[in-house]
Amino acid sequence: MANIFDYLEWRGDLSFAQDRFNEVDNLILSVLAYVDYEGLVSETAGGPGTPLSKAADYYKTHEFKSPAFYDNPFFNEIPSLLQKAAESARFGSVELSGYVNQIDHENSKQFSALVFAISTGLQYIAFRGTDDTIAGWKEDFEMSFMEEVPAQKQAAEYLAAAAPQLEGRFFLGGHSKGGNLAVYAATHCSAVIRDRIEGVFNNDGPGFRTDVIQSEVYQSLLDRINTYVPKSSVVGILMEHGEEYKVVGSSGIGIMQHNALNWEVKGPSFVYENELTRNSRNLDRALRSLMSNLSIENKSYFVDAFFEIIQATGAHTLSELTREKLNSIDTMVKTYKNMDPSQQEMLKGTIETYIRERQKVFRKNIGEGIDALLSRKNDDKIK
Repeated sequence: MANIFDYLEWRGDLSFAQDRFNEVDNLILSVLAYVDYEGLVSETAGGPGTPLSKAADYYKTHEFKSPAFYDNPFFNEIPSLLQKAAESARFGSVELSGYVNQIDHENSKQFSALVFAISTGLQYIAFRGTDDTIAGWKEDFEMSFMEEVPAQKQAAEYLAAAAPQLEGRFFLGGHSKGGNLAVYAATHCSAVIRDRIEGVFNNDGPGFRTDVIQSEVYQSLLDRINTYVPKSSVVGILMEHGEEYKVVGSSGIGIMQHNALNWEVKGPSFVYENELTRNSRNLDRALRSLMSNLSIENKSYFVDAFFEIIQATGAHTLSELTREKLNSIDTMVKTYKNMDPSQQEMLKGTIETYIRERQKVFRKNIGEGIDALLSRKNDDKIK
C-alpha cells in the first residue's frame, strides 16, 4: 500500500496554490519536525526563512547530528524523506523559521518546534514528538497525572511568542507527543491567536485528562481538531480525546504502526479503517482500568521509580540503553534492590494490577465471543 513517499511522487509537482494543503501534507511536515535544524534555521519565527531545499543540501554532505537517528526504523528513514520532499516543487521552497530544541534530562523535558511557511499568509507550526531521549519518554508518562508537563508549558509559550511574528493564519500539528502539544497550545493561547488557527493536527498523539477535555476552550475547538490514529494504536489511545478520531490503515505491525512512514495513503487522503484492532481496544480498556485504580500520587510514584531504574544505567536515549543492555541489566536490578521497600511494592503492585486488568479484558472477550457464537446458532435453528 502507498505511503507518504509515494504521495510525494504523485503530488510533489503541484504547488500549494495548485492543490491546497491537506492531511497528508500535515503528516509530512510533522515528521520533518524530527530533523535537527540547529545552525540551519533561525530561532526567530517569521521573516525570511531557510528553504527546505537548503536544509536538505546541508545533509547531503553531513550526517544527522541527533542521536535519535540511530538504531530506529522510523528515524533512519527521515533523511530520505527530507531529501525527497526538498526535491519536490511542493515542499522545496517551503521556508523554515523559529527553530528551538531543548532537552533537559534532569527535569525530564524534551521540546522542539519550528514554523513551516506553506504559502503567503499560511504557516504550519510543528511540534516535535517524543524522540529517542529517556527524558522525553518520562515526560509522556507524566502527562497522565500532571496538570501541565514542561513541554506543554513550553508549547503554549512558543505559540504565544511566534504567532505575533507570523502573517495570516496557521495550522498547528505534530506526530506522537507533538500532536498533544499542538492541541495543548491551541487550547492555552489567547482568543486573538485562537481565532487565527486554521486547524490542529494530532497524529497518533496522546489525549488529555478529562478536566482538559471538558473545558470550554477545548470544546470550542472540536471542529478544528483533527486526530488520526493507526488501527493498532498504542500511543494515540492514551488518555481521553474529546474529538472523534479517525483510524488510519498502516502496513506496520503492532507498535510499529506508530511509525508514520507506514501509514497508508491514497491521493491527498489517508486510507481509513472502520475501527481499531481488537488488541488496540483491549489495551485501551486495560490501561483505562489501571489508571482508574491508581491515585495521582501513586501514578507519580510509579513513574519516578520506573525511570529511576532506567536512568541508573547512565543512558540518555533508548538507543544507548539498547546498546548497553548486556551491561545495564545488572545496574537496573541493583537499583531496584536498593530502593525503599515501599517503592518496590508500588512497582510490583502497579504491574500486577495491569496484568489483572488485561486478564479481565481477555476473559470478557472470550465471554462475548461465546455469547455471539450461541446467538448465531440459535438464529440458525429458528431459520
